Amino acid sequence: MKALSKSAGPFAALALIGAGLLPLRAQVLKLNERQEIEVGKLAAAQVEVEQPVFTDAEVTAYVQKVGLRLARVSGRPGLRYYFKILQSDDVNAYALPGGYIYLTLGLVEAAGDEAELAAALAHEIGHIAARQHATKVRRSQLASLGVSFLGPVMGGGMRAAAAVKGGKSGTRGLFMRFSTSDEREADRMAAQNLYAAGYDPQAILRLLRRLTSVQEDGTAMVKRYFSSHATIEDRAENIEDLIATLPDKNALRNDTPEFTEIKARVKAVKPTLALTSSEAAAAMLEAAENAPDSQEARSREVAALYAPIFYQGIGDQPRYDYITNFDFDGDWRGDNNWKNAADKQYPLAAWVYYSVRETRTHYFLHYAAFHPRDYKGGTGMGKMFSKAIRTVTKPAASIDPTGRAMEAVLAHENDLEGCLVVVAKNGQDPRKGKVVFLETLAHNNFLKYLPTGEKREGFENFAQQGRRVKLFVEPKGHGIEAYDPEGKHARHRVRIFTFTGVAIEPASDQAEPVGYNLTPLATTLWAQALQGISPAFAETEDYGAMLLDFEDTDGVKEKTVTVGRIGAAFRGKVGGENLARAPWGWFDAKDKEQPMGQWFFDPARTIKRDFALGDGFGTAYLYPWPPEPAVEPTDGK
Repeated sequence: MKALSKSAGPFAALALIGAGLLPLRAQVLKLNERQEIEVGKLAAAQVEVEQPVFTDAEVTAYVQKVGLRLARVSGRPGLRYYFKILQSDDVNAYALPGGYIYLTLGLVEAAGDEAELAAALAHEIGHIAARQHATKVRRSQLASLGVSFLGPVMGGGMRAAAAVKGGKSGTRGLFMRFSTSDEREADRMAAQNLYAAGYDPQAILRLLRRLTSVQEDGTAMVKRYFSSHATIEDRAENIEDLIATLPDKNALRNDTPEFTEIKARVKAVKPTLALTSSEAAAAMLEAAENAPDSQEARSREVAALYAPIFYQGIGDQPRYDYITNFDFDGDWRGDNNWKNAADKQYPLAAWVYYSVRETRTHYFLHYAAFHPRDYKGGTGMGKMFSKAIRTVTKPAASIDPTGRAMEAVLAHENDLEGCLVVVAKNGQDPRKGKVVFLETLAHNNFLKYLPTGEKREGFENFAQQGRRVKLFVEPKGHGIEAYDPEGKHARHRVRIFTFTGVAIEPASDQAEPVGYNLTPLATTLWAQALQGISPAFAETEDYGAMLLDFEDTDGVKEKTVTVGRIGAAFRGKVGGENLARAPWGWFDAKDKEQPMGQWFFDPARTIKRDFALGDGFGTAYLYPWPPEPAVEPTDGK
């Protein structure tokens, strides 16, 4: 699996300015999405250096949940959104480029109900969904953020923000007063967004009238809102006609008991607030409270029942096509796996990683197969040519319009690819389930399959042996597809890996199937990822927070799950650097709508979208991931 390739073009206009080919009066720049996100990231870091962030976990999680509910059905759902609260009595809300939204404690307190709070967030989401910052950022604002004129935007995080503290704040320009047309567009998008998320769109008008009333009473803290947003008269006239055209919908949300509890909590904790800068988001999923001891054992049982059969293609160096574990050599270093794979003192025993998610109706089973070497171009020439290619392409990577220059290699250290198997339940006995959907990963693309005999345009079929899906793992490069022995895979020599509960090292002349064992992602690669940059991981990804559905005896509830910044790309120095990624770092290069990590963290919603399953397909999980406590299996020897 290769590293994330973001669609990124260079700051071509900036480069031309630097070369003297464009007049300096060309002040306004148009950012592509990658640049927009990077500018927003740097500006957000500066905001949090200059102004303290409210860090109460309960209130923050609530605001994130409301914001993510709106973002999910906004005009730009594929973007990762971040919602934070500033410790200020001012009544205001701000949007930064690339998905960063801030609102003040004063606005939380001023909102009359949850729908009014949602209206403020939906308006800021509208600015971002319409990419209004991206077409209006000025050179002077970028310069004050420390952004270079001669290359792509590279976010510097808190360290870079601290370096410019004390100078002119670039964020003040990004908290711009939008034009009247911008405000009108954001409001219309907000009204539609509120309606799509199940909120009463009239809440926009109620919030504005409430704030206008407070302002007329002489409260200066509200004035800043109307200094950075259009007037109530303009905004009301703009959206009343749109709201009138929206079809009637039952049970539109206005107030909720949770909102009342949150306002009471703000009032209770506010006097004791410490004015400190925000800390990095917690780097792990929330674990289930009082999770049953048997949950991991149950997950392993289900994963074992449906563990796939891997038809591993064998190339001219069979040892490097053997499926094994990342720490086959007894350590968690990624940058010695290429070398150590050649040393036969390290047995390449067959292990496959797994994780299990469960809803009331389905199991979602992730499996991942690791190889120490991707040797498409050969173990010698591939490594040499990859190094040469990197040397040539590295200077051009910053102006590469595709963002993929550094992936043009013939070999790289470490490779992890896999699949998502979806099983429809049939009662409480997991043995009675049926595999109904399959997605596999092959070189930054998710391939989608239906069972044999089911015909649907755009989908191929997978075959099974009993409960087990048959998968083909290509030699050398290790992309995974549904196995087609009569077609495109017929020409390949294969070694069969099947689940036995014992991790076996293949013999060079072995003809019979190789037994593999399962090992949980939760206690292996995930545990390493939580360390961030480490001997195992060289690159991290900030997954922020996401809104997931959970179901218990009281029904379905939404819950904000915070992942934060964790390890995503394995450390690898041979061939292409750091090109292999963990399952939460897998992505589809052809799909720009799906946020990074959703395929792994929210498989139910992913499958529902990918197979167009409609509202009858449930997406509420029965427990968080990873379940606790986790049980490490033995290899049975």
